[in-house]
This record gives sequence, structure tokens and C-alpha cells, in this order.
Amino acid sequence: MGSYQRRGENSFLLVVEAGYDAKGKRKKRTKTIRITDQPLLKTKRKLENFLQQELAKFQIEIEAGEYIAPNKNLFSDFVQEWYKRYAIKELSPTVVKNYMSSLRSHILPVFGTKRIGDIKTIQIIRFLDDKATAENERKDGRPGKLSPDSIRKFYDALCNVFNRAYEWRIIKDNPMTGVKKPPVKQREMRYYTSEDLGEVFEALNHESLMWRVYFLGALFGGFRRGELTALEWSNILFDTNEIEIINNIVGSENGQPIIKDPKTKSSKASVVMPKWYMELLKEYKAEWLKEKESAAEYWEGSDHQYLFHKGLGSPLYFTTPTTKWSRIVEKYKLKKIRLHDLRHSMVALLMEEDNVNLPAIQKRARHSSSKITSDIYGHISKKRATQTASQFDKYDPNKNLVNKSSTN
Repeated sequence: MGSYQRRGENSFLLVVEAGYDAKGKRKKRTKTIRITDQPLLKTKRKLENFLQQELAKFQIEIEAGEYIAPNKNLFSDFVQEWYKRYAIKELSPTVVKNYMSSLRSHILPVFGTKRIGDIKTIQIIRFLDDKATAENERKDGRPGKLSPDSIRKFYDALCNVFNRAYEWRIIKDNPMTGVKKPPVKQREMRYYTSEDLGEVFEALNHESLMWRVYFLGALFGGFRRGELTALEWSNILFDTNEIEIINNIVGSENGQPIIKDPKTKSSKASVVMPKWYMELLKEYKAEWLKEKESAAEYWEGSDHQYLFHKGLGSPLYFTTPTTKWSRIVEKYKLKKIRLHDLRHSMVALLMEEDNVNLPAIQKRARHSSSKITSDIYGHISKKRATQTASQFDKYDPNKNLVNKSSTN
């Protein structure tokens, strides 16, 4: 059964019985609706029919278990809940850092004091539009507008928070559903080709054996930074020339590495490496064992056998390889690409070969989709298309005319 009662000039309270509690007391669910249609408020019969319809819909929601009571928690309160129960457990430290920066600096000042259930799609659209067009929104003090990348980060943070609120039945509708993802400027794909390798090899030959092994692994194995940093000798299969990718160091907490699974399901795999690289690894292992023996009781690796360590067995700090690679590029004046672009370079090098096997390359790169592989393939294929077309230069009609005299 259900009923309704007037609470104000244009507000009505719907009441629906919802069974009994553990003590046998009758439970009731209530919902307040507000009517802004003045003609409807003044027409008694139409108003009664409308209220009965709303009451019937409310009762169906209650019986089907679909009704979610309006949540009175502030958006800022839920962000704290989201951070403790989801963000720090499921997201990488870098992603959490980016989300929290966006939330603290830009999102919470606008939405923090609003009830999470009261935030509407149009408010979020206006927020993103205002941030994209306003001057002097940068927190670094520089003049100008925020970059498209910054606007996308706000969108991503809001999406993650509201998706969790919807999944946890804190809100009935997700306001992000109708918000269009802000566009970002496509970053130019940068990578090394076979023409660049000579300079890269020359530079790495001046570095320690450890760093040579690390960066050549990124270049020819397509390994991500955290995957390489997490490698242990048990992951190196010398008999089959394979390297197993099992773990991923994504950050550090209290001086200890944060170890998680690789980025995607397809990332956890074995990669067959060139024989020369495995020989280099054997040379490095001999050096590694001597270092461990010299350290004796000062060895900090405990039960782990991290290939790449600080000198006494503990793994490299997760951002150290990025810093080291940037210094190498600067020192030897190499073509500027990021550490992660060494992974893309592996794909580019394979694409240069005559027999391009895209599925095999995608599998080796352990891409979760063919999009990234195809993006690189698009760049390389332009170069190869030009080379292929040049093969027809010899058939230039102007150079192959045969003079024939016509006879009757």
C-alpha cells in the first residue's frame, strides 16, 4: 500500500510500505517530489492522477529493489571514501597522484560542498567548458588557458569517482553518462628506426653493463619500465632464450616497491629474445653475482634477485630508469624520445622488415588491442609506400617512348 500527502505549496511526500524489519516493525520508504507545473497544481483531478502514477512507479521501484534513497553525503566525503576503498587499492600510484591533483586543485573547489546525488550532467559539462575557456586557471602561475590534456584529466577523475558511486549504489544515475569525452591533441609518435641504432649503440657502450642490458631490453623486448624493474633471475630462461613478464613495479611506499600485475592481461607473457641479448645477460649475471658476493651481509635483496638494483640488491626506484634515459639522450645528443618510446621502437623496427606480420608483432608487443600497433604501422607504411612506388619510376612513359612511323 502507498499514500501521499502535501508538504508544501508544490511538494508532496510519497509513502510506501516495504515489509517488516527484524523486530516485526513495519518499514516505510518515503520520497519527496516537487511539481513546478502551475496549471497541474491548480487542476485537482489531473493532480491526483499524476500523484497516483508517481506513487505507483515508486512502489514498483521499491518492490523490484531498484530504489536508491537520495544520498546526503557531500561529494568531498565520497571522494575520501573512494580514495580509501578503491583508488589506492586498484589504481597505480601515478594515476592516483594525477586524479588527486585534479580533484584537489580544480574539482573539489567547485563540487566539494554539493551533495553527490544532486550533481547533474549539465553542471559537469559547464564545469569542463569553463575550465577549457577560462584564463588564469593554471596552478603553476603561468599565463594562458589550461591544456586539453588537463581538461581530459579532470574528465577521467570525475568518471572514475562517479562510476564507483554508481556501482556502489550511492547514486541512482551516473551524471557522467551524458558527458562527452574532451578531445586531446594527438601526440606525435616518436621512435627509433634502423637508421638511428648506430648512435644508440655507441651511446650505450659508454654506460654500465646494467644500463646497457636494461635499455636494450626495452628496445628489443618491448618491455615497459615497471616490468624491467621487477625482473628477477628466476624470470630469465636461458635454455629457451625467453624472459617471463610476471610482475610490475608501479611505485614505492615507505621505501618498499609496490608490486602489481602487468598493465593488462595480455602483458603477462614470455618474450623470446635475440641470442646476442641472452649472451649479454649471462655476462651481466656473472657481474651481478660478484656484486652480491662482495656485499655479503650488507646485501639488501633478501629473498628477491632483482636484475636491476641500486648496488646492494634492492630494486631501482621506479622513476630512476626514466631519469637515467633522459640524461643519456641529452649527454649523447640522441634523437629525443621517451623511455616508453623504446617499446614503440621495437614495433617500428619490426615493421621495417619485408614480411610484416602484424598479428605476430602485436603478440610480441603484448598490446591489449591492435590500435597502438596499427598507429605505428601507419607511420611506417607511409615510408614503405614511398619506397614501393619508386619501383615504378622506371616505367615513366616519357622515358620509354618507342618511335614508330605510321605507314599506309
